[in-house]
Amino acid sequence: MTRNNSIVWAPSLAALALALFAAALPARAEVTGFEITPVGHGVYAVIAKPGYASNGAFIVNQDDVVVVDTQLRPSWARGVIAEIKKVTNKPVRYVINTHWHRDHLQGNQAYVAAYPGVTIIQQQLAREDQLKFQPVEIKTRAPEEIARLQKLLSGGKNEKGAPLSAADRKELERLLDLQHAYVAEIPQIQLVPGTLVFDHTLVLHDSGREIDLYYYGYAHSRGDLVVYLPAEKIVMTGDFLESQVPKMPSAYPAKWLNALQSIQKLDWTLNIPGHGAVQRNKDMLNQFAAYLRDLVAAVKESVAKGMTEEQTVRSVDLSQYAKMPEYDDRNPDAIRRAYQELAGKIPE
Repeated sequence: MTRNNSIVWAPSLAALALALFAAALPARAEVTGFEITPVGHGVYAVIAKPGYASNGAFIVNQDDVVVVDTQLRPSWARGVIAEIKKVTNKPVRYVINTHWHRDHLQGNQAYVAAYPGVTIIQQQLAREDQLKFQPVEIKTRAPEEIARLQKLLSGGKNEKGAPLSAADRKELERLLDLQHAYVAEIPQIQLVPGTLVFDHTLVLHDSGREIDLYYYGYAHSRGDLVVYLPAEKIVMTGDFLESQVPKMPSAYPAKWLNALQSIQKLDWTLNIPGHGAVQRNKDMLNQFAAYLRDLVAAVKESVAKGMTEEQTVRSVDLSQYAKMPEYDDRNPDAIRRAYQELAGKIPE
């Protein structure tokens, strides 16, 4: 039944004690491109290796499985499904997409094929944006990335202008091969949006397990949701909180800063982020919040002075955060996006 924008299942069995469960956890498994690691009672992190886009997770309940994010390529999703079936023969009942970006939901179709009747859950704005933007991203993003990689290889220098080492060249060639393989798979990719959407809160109860879905407002995109397991003190944040400086082409940095205050209040000790390693404390959250706070404050000052976007990029100094992963590549675009938001140039 539905109540207060939530799906409610009556609990019937208490969860096993985490301390007892931890001793019985199976060893971590690997599927091409991803490492699957148990992180709590029935909770598994699906961590992407370099070049394999985004992380995911799955939760094994008493009677079924809940999956969080479905990878960039349906073939990769099928690989994860094969690993889920090694863990349990229970069906996947729900797939949760943390937001609309292609690397988090283009595997939806694999779950629909493997588990007919599966429900795909999204925040309502994420569904709107997927329908609007995913067809464009399918056509444009891979060619852009292929062109970028080919330019680096032909020029013999990395994006900082340093000569490519043999290892650098080998890695760029590997990433280029992955992009070409993705392009070959594009004709088979189907647009599969959410079949159940919500506004602010959705709660799933299944035999003692509570799974809370929260929407805190505009952040990495218009429709990011956070998955929270209160008993296990685990969150799954998608790109709302990565283990690096995130890409921000559809972000709202000032509003994102406000949204982060909500997740800071949740009682959690482990986060499965959209990209990067599992976070076992709130250090990355605190660092990213500080980065956004200084970013927004500095850009706001530039806008008040009447500076242009490029003048702002050149003048804003956030070098104290230079050790954050992906800072060099993504900080200039973060400044641009913050400028566009604060100058009122982004339609909402």
